[in-house]
Amino acid sequence: MKQVWALSCALGLSVCAGALAAEDAAGAGTQEPPPIASRFGYAFERPEMLARQRIFGLAHGVHLLYSACLDKNLNAAAVERAYQAWHAAQAPALEALVNMLRAHHFGPQAARAGWQDIARALGLKETIYPSLGAVSLEEACATLPQALERPAYDFARQLDSDHGEAFTEQ
Repeated sequence: MKQVWALSCALGLSVCAGALAAEDAAGAGTQEPPPIASRFGYAFERPEMLARQRIFGLAHGVHLLYSACLDKNLNAAAVERAYQAWHAAQAPALEALVNMLRAHHFGPQAARAGWQDIARALGLKETIYPSLGAVSLEEACATLPQALERPAYDFARQLDSDHGEAFTEQ
């Protein structure tokens, strides 16, 4: 999992820098325990928060697939180019999203929470493989560059949306 963080951090998502340091320190036994979420799962009763949690879940899936594609060297060059361009466009929105979800799920411990802490609070997977189903990793990696161009992955636009059209394909 550290490799996913390292890849994301290398591409500019500043909110994960602290998470890498925390994982390193936790592995060495020198860090305080990870923050404990005060809220778990999805906020079905709060549509605006639920929309943000869903966007985070999609972003988490993109990061997991990206990492798996690079790990297995499947379509790596095209995946790398597409991910870098997508990530550059989405980084400010993702950082704002992570900060909001930190506050929602961790309250006073928000400053200590990282991407993976939020993923755990939401109950998200730590690997892409269960989500692939009948689709091979090779096929998923081959289609990732085109998928990242679709409106469903324009998280900046979705976060600016006021009326829930965030998850409709256009």
